[in-house]
Amino acid sequence: MKKRTPIYLAVAALALLTIIAAAVHLTTRADVPAGTLRVEYGGKAVELDVGKLELEPVQGTVRNGKGETKTVDGQGIALSKLLEQAGVGDYSAVTVTADDEYSADMTAEEAAESGRAYLLLEEDSSLQLVVFGDENSKRNVSNVKLVSAS
Repeated sequence: MKKRTPIYLAVAALALLTIIAAAVHLTTRADVPAGTLRVEYGGKAVELDVGKLELEPVQGTVRNGKGETKTVDGQGIALSKLLEQAGVGDYSAVTVTADDEYSADMTAEEAAESGRAYLLLEEDSSLQLVVFGDENSKRNVSNVKLVSAS
């Protein structure tokens, strides 16, 4: 019985560390109210009402890692236009983050490129980042809650 005591202690210590790490992670996540999108830039944060965004028709094709294509047809806002509306000035990079902390990065040039990056309004009123022209749709982020420019 005494030979197993160190194993039990090690398992208990790992469980405790996991609980502490989870608590820290959950308390540091951005809390964005439903129906809003937070835009952060230069130490400031602006929350935009998703229902008041100036949407336009968005159509195009995205490709997944297997080379399969999917047609996109909906209402959305160009990422560059969203940043402009939020008062974001000169920036070099943009990170778009989902409610589950999945994120995608892009350069300012990609974000500003006409027809490249859009936030599409989904049926459940959430937003999805869609990046046209990528060889793989890994940068398409669902349930977007945060856009950070730096």
